[in-house]
Amino acid sequence: MHGGLQLNMNGRRADIYLYGSITKHPWSQGDHSAATLVDTIKQLDADEIHLHIDSLGGSVAEGWGMYNAPIQHGAKVTTYADGFVASAALYPFLAGEQRIANSVSAFYLHEAGTYAGGYASDLRKAAAEVELLTDVGINAFTERTGQSKETIAQLMKDETWLTADKAVELGIATHLQKAQPSAGYTQDVRGQILQKLTAPAQQPP
Repeated sequence: MHGGLQLNMNGRRADIYLYGSITKHPWSQGDHSAATLVDTIKQLDADEIHLHIDSLGGSVAEGWGMYNAPIQHGAKVTTYADGFVASAALYPFLAGEQRIANSVSAFYLHEAGTYAGGYASDLRKAAAEVELLTDVGINAFTERTGQSKETIAQLMKDETWLTADKAVELGIATHLQKAQPSAGYTQDVRGQILQKLTAPAQQPP
């Protein structure tokens, strides 16, 4: 375990398991921040990074950090949809040169959201800011999938769930594999991760 992330090294290959929520302030082993992933990747002496994801998402800004970190490392990056790849979790998934959708996996796109209060001018400012966040996020999809901004924007606006087949069709994933543990992913590893995720959460002080 490395900073709350499961990390397995096999020669020059690193397998990282991003299972749980994406948040700037992790409270438990099931929460992960961009800093957690960045610190893990920065210390890797590896030619290949295999990033396994099962997450319902969280903070979009943290997701962007998770998108950039694997790309900037220089290793060959392969990402795996081991279950849910939803919301902010889509960004680290898109970092893969090869992006493997499991036949028992699901993807979810939506626009960025926020909470706002105050005067009308405050609400208009908040709306403009969240629209900008959505536009920035769309760039990652167009870079990696080849889809138009209009197509991705409509999928986000419609709050779209995708099957693995549809994710491949849209270029979000590059390959489809039958449901099975990814290379280097053992039942022992799965047990360790699930045990951590189901442990009682520690509340912040």
